[in-house]
Amino acid sequence: MNLIGLGATGCKLVEQFRQYGEYKIFKIDFGLKGLKKNGIFCFPKVSTVEECESKFPSMNNFFKNAAGKTVLFTSGTDMLCAATLRVLEVINNRAEITVVYIRPDTVLADPSTKLVDKAAFNIFQQYARSGVFENLYLISEEKLFDAVGDVAVADFETSAAGLIASVFHIINVMNNSQPVYDNYNKRSDIARISTVGMSSVEENVENLLFPLDFCNEKSYYYLIPKKILETDHKLMQKILTQVKDKIKKDKIKIGFGVYETEYEEPYVYVTCSSSIIQGIEL
Repeated sequence: MNLIGLGATGCKLVEQFRQYGEYKIFKIDFGLKGLKKNGIFCFPKVSTVEECESKFPSMNNFFKNAAGKTVLFTSGTDMLCAATLRVLEVINNRAEITVVYIRPDTVLADPSTKLVDKAAFNIFQQYARSGVFENLYLISEEKLFDAVGDVAVADFETSAAGLIASVFHIINVMNNSQPVYDNYNKRSDIARISTVGMSSVEENVENLLFPLDFCNEKSYYYLIPKKILETDHKLMQKILTQVKDKIKKDKIKIGFGVYETEYEEPYVYVTCSSSIIQGIEL
């Protein structure tokens, strides 16, 4: 799988995936040091959002070996987010594209950031709904603060990037692993606007990284230690009851899988998807 980090935030995010050793990483930002053959592209300095497109350099050679499943990470806090579509044009004909967009806190954002976010937030959703993107994952900076919890100010960006990378890596691994038991549904072709989050086996709570409205479907990934799988005879009923309660409450399609893990404690991850454009007041 190819991972593209566009802008400072995106680059920090994809760098967190190196520890897993199974991703091809591309980084694009201003002032980067390194070689293009090693996945480093130093974008020429620009002064305005418009110049990100008007002065967009050729990236054909940079992406010449990029094909197949590709995930691009970017944030509205970075000017280079405005170049996302130009970057993806280079590989669009040979890649299955997913975009992960970190939406800034619009209350605190400066006018330039608000401009970038307004365009990205709306255009990305339109591209996802039309099928140009396989999926669009939205992450709220405000929800990210809540999920990271109490950390030193100097450590927040690294902790946030690590959390996002961990969640997406685990979900990717589970999607390519054989579950002990599953009851997944076929994914809707029109529910392509999504988010991710964490839940719990013991408590009927979940923390999504974006407040997604009009959710059409959810998938839960139950990561259970081997010892618990072998000894807890009430676990299956507990999971089934939890899933059924969510179906009754939310009145949506829900699928789930149970996986053996080497973790010492159970963990639950969730994806939530919608077919409705977010941020529109009805």
